Amino acid sequence: MKLNKVKTTILVGVILSLFVVSSFAVQPAKTDAIDPFFTLVAKTNGGGVRPDYLNFLKQHCARIGINVDVIVQDWPTFVGELIAYRDFDICYVALSGGGADPDFTGVYNENGSLNLFGYHTDMDYNATLGTGLNEWYMREGNLIMPPDSTERVQHYWAWEQYLMDEILPCQPVFAPKVYTALWSNLEGYSLLDGIKQSWGKMSFTGTHDGQLDATEIVTTDAAWSDLNPLFQDDTSSSTISTATMDTLIFYDADLSVHPHLAESYTFVNDTTVEIVCREGIMWQDDPDGTFTDEEFDADDVYFTLYAWANVSNDVANYDWIKKMEIVDKYTFKLYIDGDPSTPENDPFAPAITYLNTRILPEHYLNQTGDQLADGVTPDITAASWNTFATSCFGTGLFEIGTFTEGVETELNVFDDCWWLDAAVDKTNMDFVTRFGDFTGGLDTWRIRIIPDTQTALLEFKAGKTDIEGVTQFPEEREAMIIDPDFDVQNDTQFYFGFFGYNMRPVRTVIGNPDPAPGDASMTTGLAIRKAISYCLDRVEINEVIHRGEYTITDHPIYLKMGIWCNPNIIRYNHDLDLAREYMAIAGYEVPETSVTPGFGLLIAFASIMAVASASFLIVKKRK
Repeated sequence: MKLNKVKTTILVGVILSLFVVSSFAVQPAKTDAIDPFFTLVAKTNGGGVRPDYLNFLKQHCARIGINVDVIVQDWPTFVGELIAYRDFDICYVALSGGGADPDFTGVYNENGSLNLFGYHTDMDYNATLGTGLNEWYMREGNLIMPPDSTERVQHYWAWEQYLMDEILPCQPVFAPKVYTALWSNLEGYSLLDGIKQSWGKMSFTGTHDGQLDATEIVTTDAAWSDLNPLFQDDTSSSTISTATMDTLIFYDADLSVHPHLAESYTFVNDTTVEIVCREGIMWQDDPDGTFTDEEFDADDVYFTLYAWANVSNDVANYDWIKKMEIVDKYTFKLYIDGDPSTPENDPFAPAITYLNTRILPEHYLNQTGDQLADGVTPDITAASWNTFATSCFGTGLFEIGTFTEGVETELNVFDDCWWLDAAVDKTNMDFVTRFGDFTGGLDTWRIRIIPDTQTALLEFKAGKTDIEGVTQFPEEREAMIIDPDFDVQNDTQFYFGFFGYNMRPVRTVIGNPDPAPGDASMTTGLAIRKAISYCLDRVEINEVIHRGEYTITDHPIYLKMGIWCNPNIIRYNHDLDLAREYMAIAGYEVPETSVTPGFGLLIAFASIMAVASASFLIVKKRK
């Protein structure tokens, strides 16, 4: 009896010891701050987690003797700070939107409208090149042809490495992921490919809870506003026009490019592209029923590019078009001039990405009398244009069936679509592998208008929709991942956030252009920027703020751009020793700092004591 009391007492003591130690020790190891050498100003906008990022920056920089004053501004004030006043050393901002070409002119070049870093060609001037090396890299990248050549890919890899190692205008942080849930009885859907490219592979195996029809896919979206791609500025409108219309070329999820409406596209030389239209492709009937049995041809290509270059919201993006020529019914030539300021035609590699635009029906939007006084430019106020803005049509897989304002848009499979027509030659498309065989029995895509994401999620869980975004609902997402009724997919977004460094000499520390005391091959400012990049613990920020779900990125372009991202780029992973080394190069000797034990050491000690106590009991019992 007495022995049992002793055993009980010891066991209670062990349990209490573990509990007490755990309560004090469940926290990461901490590196003590030191007296600062100087103070930097860091700014961002309020709302969301950006102020939290700057608070982590402040903590991490304190470990290497840098004090950071964090200033959080409202969005209009912060934007003014970035583009006009620039009274900061570090900012946190993000780029989004994406694209298929790695040309980031406008962001990292000297006169770029988004050059918030203050890069100037004086920073890396090369007398042989007559400009800064970074500027040369960016300019040269647009001249290398063909646009998707191995030479051009390797050129951009070299540029990324140079920019991040020798200039370091920013420290990339995260590329967020987007998450989508679907009912598990839906087979063949790929978030990477999207609904349109997945359609021919999809089918339902039975029905899920709440499902009424296994021949339709039901999703949700906000209300669309303008279905003419020339004037669209919202994704809801783009979803409809993309579903109904086709492009000359098609980019798969990995950014590999394939001919689409164009049977072929050939660079005759560096400034001339010949496009041969795929034959036998028919247009959907127009909403007025005026035109039937219209075939896609070179007139549609010419008209579409002319409209983009002259009447769209993006006219400035098409100033590289020098001339266009219709050779015959199915052949079209496009003449390129990447620099209109020079007498000769110059290459412009990103031109290929503009062949990925949706092709417009020339026969409907360019009817006789629907032009301006010059007899060429289309009159966008004509009745056909107004109709097209609310009832677009094309050569695509879907055509608009019914639309109920505020309720839903119903898209029906276009039965005469060339995608489904075996008579249309698709031998150079690897079509079945990429798009499927369309034997799944689906014929309708119903898009319910539910702008509120919480309501949309509830409708999905009730089985009234089949696919739904769950990025904003991590708890719901985790529950669905282990629920056999659902499948959750994710993909990296065309988005990356970064700490931007103000390299202008007026920022006398982080932009200091003088040779570093410890290494004259780099500036003092570059050494300090490297020290900051190495002291940042992006893993910790990701774990604490994003539950470890974001992808850490090291590239100055979108991580989503795949092949264009240098696989061997310099990576500023958290390394306090390297951070101190670069501070020393900049002239600041950072002393070694103590590390406060974290959870691991204390729990290990408590565990040893627990095992020792238990062993004592066992020995006593055996005796």
